[in-house]
Amino acid sequence: MDEVELYAAFQPTRAAGITLGVRELHVWAVPLHGDPEPQDALLSPAERERLARFRIVDHRRRFQIGHGALRAILGGYLGVDPRGIEFRRGPRGKPYLAAEGPFFNLSHSGKLALIAIGGVELGLDLEKVRHLESLNEIGRRHFSESEFAALDALEGDARRLAFYRCWTRKEAYIKALGEGLSMPLDTFDVSLCDTPKLLACRDGREDPENWSLHDVSPGPEFVAACAVRAPGLQVRTFALAMG
Repeated sequence: MDEVELYAAFQPTRAAGITLGVRELHVWAVPLHGDPEPQDALLSPAERERLARFRIVDHRRRFQIGHGALRAILGGYLGVDPRGIEFRRGPRGKPYLAAEGPFFNLSHSGKLALIAIGGVELGLDLEKVRHLESLNEIGRRHFSESEFAALDALEGDARRLAFYRCWTRKEAYIKALGEGLSMPLDTFDVSLCDTPKLLACRDGREDPENWSLHDVSPGPEFVAACAVRAPGLQVRTFALAMG
């Protein structure tokens, strides 16, 4: 399936008929290649205006499939026509449903998108693992002192994996808060090890005990994290069956 595989942990299914449990977090994998027309037909006029600004064909396809899939998945949970779903934006642009419904977040990298659905505020980040010459520089500039010290103690593949874990966990948290890049990344700490965790919030705005971080990586080519304002949720993973 080109450079994207839907790994066994993400079970292919249709968008309709899935129920979100009170203590559940659902994460959907969506391949961003192939025929975009089925998903394109679900887009709103505002989304079509955004689409018209893309000049690169592959970028247009990814937008069509990713945002159409988001509508299809949300329509399945809500039991409504995906084309009629309306969104609103938070103060810094984070999207929400205009009517009552679940919280959601979309992230994409390479030819894959992930969509998280939950009953509480959440954020999601997905990154395709690449070799980065500037890994050390990025970590020193954006990570907290303790995070960079943990990263600096590692070498080779372990160092690269830890970097992507730290980056996606931090991005997921600030996306959950709806802050975007306006929030300094070094004002809070996350773990870099196998067990994802929000360790400290030095600005005092949040209690780490009220949050959970989840590793939702779809396979060895990607690292992904989801931050949720609730502890102890069960994660269920799906792959959207296209067509």
